Formats: sequence, C-alpha cells, structure tokens
Amino acid sequence: MTGPLKCVPPSAIVTGWDFSTGSVKCLAFDLDGEVVAEARFPTDVWTADGVSELSPMLLEGQVRATVRAIAERLRDLGRLHDWVVGGISATHHTAGRIDADRNGIRRLICWNDQTLAKYHGEGLARLGGPSAVRELIGGPWAVRYSLSHLVKDESTLTAAQWQNTAMILPHGPLAAGYLTGNYGVTSVSSAASTGMMDLRTDTWCRGMLGAIASPAYRELAWKNLPRIIGMDEAVGPLSESMALEGRLPPGVRPLIFPTLDDQAAGLLGGGAVERGQVAIILGNSAVVNSSAEAAPTTDSLDAMKLNWGPWLWMRCYSNGAQFLDSVVGPDADFASLEAAARLVPPGCDGARISPFVLSEPSLGVYEPRPGWRSAEPTSPGVRFRACLEALAYLIALGVRAHRDAGQSISRIGISGGISRSPLMGEILASVLDHPLERLKSSEGTALGAAVVALAGLENHRRAERGIAGKMTVSEASATLVRYAEPVKPNGAWVATYAEELERFRATIGG
Repeated sequence: MTGPLKCVPPSAIVTGWDFSTGSVKCLAFDLDGEVVAEARFPTDVWTADGVSELSPMLLEGQVRATVRAIAERLRDLGRLHDWVVGGISATHHTAGRIDADRNGIRRLICWNDQTLAKYHGEGLARLGGPSAVRELIGGPWAVRYSLSHLVKDESTLTAAQWQNTAMILPHGPLAAGYLTGNYGVTSVSSAASTGMMDLRTDTWCRGMLGAIASPAYRELAWKNLPRIIGMDEAVGPLSESMALEGRLPPGVRPLIFPTLDDQAAGLLGGGAVERGQVAIILGNSAVVNSSAEAAPTTDSLDAMKLNWGPWLWMRCYSNGAQFLDSVVGPDADFASLEAAARLVPPGCDGARISPFVLSEPSLGVYEPRPGWRSAEPTSPGVRFRACLEALAYLIALGVRAHRDAGQSISRIGISGGISRSPLMGEILASVLDHPLERLKSSEGTALGAAVVALAGLENHRRAERGIAGKMTVSEASATLVRYAEPVKPNGAWVATYAEELERFRATIGG
C-alpha cells in the first residue's frame, strides 16, 4: 500500500462491480491490489429481431446475487468488517427506463443494438448534422449513445409508457440505485455516454433533445434525467434491504460511489490516467481508449468525460470476443489453440478472415461482413492465429485514429479476457510496433471501478474530517494497479504485419 491514504485503513476491502452484456462480476480487492474474493454470474441478453436488450429485473437480480455471494466469501475469510466501499463499472451507452415503483418500463437497450442506426440518423438530421451536435455538446453523438434510444422510443413506446417513466437511467446508475435505493443520480462518465451532456461543462444540454420529434416527449425526457454528481459524492451506503439480504452485521454498510462506464473503468484499470496514455481492452468488444486534456480534433472517435475531469477518447469495436467465439467457439481449448497457433508464421500464409460479425460504423462497415477472405483453413492453429491478427489490425486502426485526432501516445496498456493470451499480446505489440504494459489482473474494468471508489471514499472522509487536500486518481491507481512484465514487439514479425495491416485497411476501406 502506498502513502497517500490518510483516512482509509490498511485493512480496507474495496469491491469493484463489472456489469457487462456477457456477465456480471464483483471482485473484492485489498489495498495491495490483490483479489481476495469474487462472485460471477451470467447475463442473459434479449437478441430477437436484431435488438440487444437487458431486462431491468435481471439487473436487479444480479445486484442482489452478487451482494449475497461476495458477503459470504468475505465472511468465510473473516474480512466482512473490512468491506468499506464499492465502485461500479457498467456497459457504456446501455440505458433503460423505470417507473415510480422502480420497475422497468422497457428493457435496457444495449450499446451493440443493431437497430439504432436508423433512429440516430433521423435524430441527427433534426439537429442539423454532426457540426450542430459539436456546437451543442462539444463532441460527437455516436449511434450507440442512449439519446438514440429515446429517438427509437418515440416510434416503439406508447404515450402511456412515456408518461409513466419516472427516471431514464444508464446501466451503471440503475445498478447503483438497486444497491443503495438512490435512483436520482448519475455520474459524469455515465452522463457523457448519453449524448445529452455538454462535455465542456458536465451539465445536461437541453438542446440535444431536439433529436426527438415530439415537443411533449422532449419535455418528459428532460424531467426524467437524473442529477449529475462528482466522483467524491457517494451515491449512498448499501441499502438496509441489501444489507439484510447479504446478512451484513450492524455498522457494515459499504459506501457506493458514482459509476464508471466500462470504457472509463478499463482506462483507469489499465493505469492510463494521464494525457497520452492508451488503454486497450480486449473483451466482448475491442476498445482503444486514451486520456486527454481536450476533445479530439476529428469526429472519428467517440468523446466522453472521466469522473475525475479529463476527456476520454474512444474507438470501440463491437467485434471483440464475440467475433473470436464465432470462429473457435466460446468453450474452445484455448491452451491447445495457443500452442498450435505458435507454430503458424505471421500472416498465416495468406489465410485472412473478416472480423465483422457485427457492423462497425466507425470503419464504414454498416452491415455484418463475416467470413474468410481466403480459402477457409481447417487447421485450428491457423484459424485461431488469423482471428487474433484480425483483432490486432482493428486495434491498430483505432490507435492510428487516436494519433490522427491529435494524441501523442507515450504508453499503451492492455487488459481484458483476450489479453490472457500471450500470443495475442505479442501479435498486437508487433502490429503496433510498440511495447504493451500488461496488468497482473485481466479484470481491468472491475479494478478501475475499485480505484475510483477508493479515491472517492478517501476524499469523502477527508472532507468529513476537515483534512485539506485530495487524493488524486493517479495516486489511487498507483495504490491498487499492479503490472506484469511488458510485452515487446517481435522484431521478426513487424515488417510482415506492417504489410498485412495496410492490406486489411485497404480491404475494408477504413
């Protein structure tokens, strides 16, 4: 444990929740950044007719299940009394509606919903195009941002459903509501992911509701937006009903701090808290994030804000682990595939695959375009390595977009489930021709949520006790985030991958 902590005891346990479209996990960290307990459960997503939606009742159930499970794990370890704080990461741009009884009006629309492009286009036209959006909020409004959900709601919900909505809440703030009973607040990070927050002032921008055709629905939406709070203001303690369900003893009521979208959490969990630092997250989606002092100079990246002040630049690809699983299967023997792929030369002797099982509008791919660009190989090693290479090329184009938008990259970190593959790390480092910092933990998003919660609690207690100065997020990151040996480029692969990257770029036209 490092020195900046003045009010949080060395014995403290910090939990980080990671709510995703694939699963939910709650990890308990000690102040050496070690995972001492964990709970994991699957997420069931509704995908009929091209949508991607999550039931709020399932989310509430996930919250309750993780509280029960993590409390039991900590009780078994004799550490339950050390549980003092929790932070939340949840999928960016996923959002839902609840009524006055805190029940769902409709399922949460997820970030990778394939039906949103039409509605986004309609709303963008009403606002006057991308330049008008930039004037209003200081950055772009992308297809998956939850303002697109409201435009879709105008066509798919009844007037009664609009009128019965008490609150419009993103994934993380809704989970925080189920944990604490406070449904009336959201974080800067989550608000920035809606397309309705002015990124320059961290306040709601009423003008963006012009994307909705009906003035009456615009007014209802405006009244349904939660209050935006800073990172040092707690959402609240774990509610009494949650504490009772988890059999928590009196006095053990962990404070829950404002949520981070998974991209912000992955950035922080990857240690990328300063300008020029990049975090690559290889999970269900494949993401390139960076921390910056200002908005990007182009519209080729999503722009959001971080709870602690800086901007987050993001290139998010829907085709991450979902693409890989579609080729090798989610239950594949990855150790055997890794060994076989090690024997395959870079470039796979011309075996190339299109990774677009879902669309990628940021690359001009508006419809799914999966399949082999060459004769389909039968060798499992070739198939696996070709998939890893395709993902690496996607990431490289994202890194290039960050540089083109004005980022001077000093450091690149890597986390997420696919990062557990040593071969993937070596391929990606060689494609980028840049060393990669690797976390000891592959759970970068849960770790990021824990980091910002630790800083929030420390600053909350300092304010209560009249102690001057604040703990910075960089200091909290240095306390919890631990690194393994960096991954270096393979010099024998770099030239081949430079050629293959340009061939990949030319093929997709991006």
